[in-house]
Amino acid sequence: MLTDKKISVVIPCYNEEANIPALYERLSKTRSEITSSYELLFADNNSRDRTRAILRELAQKDNRVKVILFARNFGNSQYGYSAGMEYATGDAVILMEADLQDSPEIIADFVKKWQEGFDVVYGIRPRSSGTLLSRLFRRTFYRLFNKLSYLEIPFDAGDFSLWNRKVVSAFNAMPERLRLIRGMRPWLGFRHAGIEYERKERMGGVTSNPSFAKNFWWAKKFIFSFSEAPFAFITRMAFWLTVLLPFAIAAVLVLAFAGAISWLAGLASIAVACILVLQTAALSFLGESISIMFDEVKQRPK
Repeated sequence: MLTDKKISVVIPCYNEEANIPALYERLSKTRSEITSSYELLFADNNSRDRTRAILRELAQKDNRVKVILFARNFGNSQYGYSAGMEYATGDAVILMEADLQDSPEIIADFVKKWQEGFDVVYGIRPRSSGTLLSRLFRRTFYRLFNKLSYLEIPFDAGDFSLWNRKVVSAFNAMPERLRLIRGMRPWLGFRHAGIEYERKERMGGVTSNPSFAKNFWWAKKFIFSFSEAPFAFITRMAFWLTVLLPFAIAAVLVLAFAGAISWLAGLASIAVACILVLQTAALSFLGESISIMFDEVKQRPK
């Protein structure tokens, strides 16, 4: 046994009937080598296959299995993790997906790091995992995010992680409706450590990973939720347009006196171009931020 403390494992699910039995068996075996006290919390995102029936059967035969059933599909695993952490009672909470790409056997390594005094232990995916397009997108996103944000997210760090109880309590106290685990986790602080591991192929079923367009949507939400750079960009753009405008006007007047252009048409072109560029950027950035604020001020349940 690595520890006598209670471990909770939170697992979001959506159409995972092909994976849950094997996941349960492997988690049970891994648990027996780590602790005598544990619980498994499955958060089902309104699956359309037999996932809910299988989870009910597991809960009936094993009182350490808890099942949270969503009233509808809420779109992604972030809400499953959030719901699971609300109900988890362990001294440490493990977050992992149900498709067995994240091996349950790695949990023992997480627990060892936790016993060394780290409050958060996260898995680092190999940079060679995924398709060429997904690797390129992931690498571009992490570099762009760390450049623009006031946070720093470790490269290729996924949701697969262990959280100490005090970190879970702090996370549960965060009221925002847009739940972005990989951004909220470093924002909380505490002592973090990363462990590299080999991410497997999905064991069974059809992947529910988002499309490129959906990934782009999430990347955009990440940046606007944890960065002031878009607003600083608007301010800088307005400043430099103001600084450069007199030079542009002077150039137009010189060309007008030389008879090369009509000074009125030149000034009008400059003014229209400046206004369009600034307004387009400002409106797009403000629109994205207002959409986030709109969800937050409604104060609906997470």
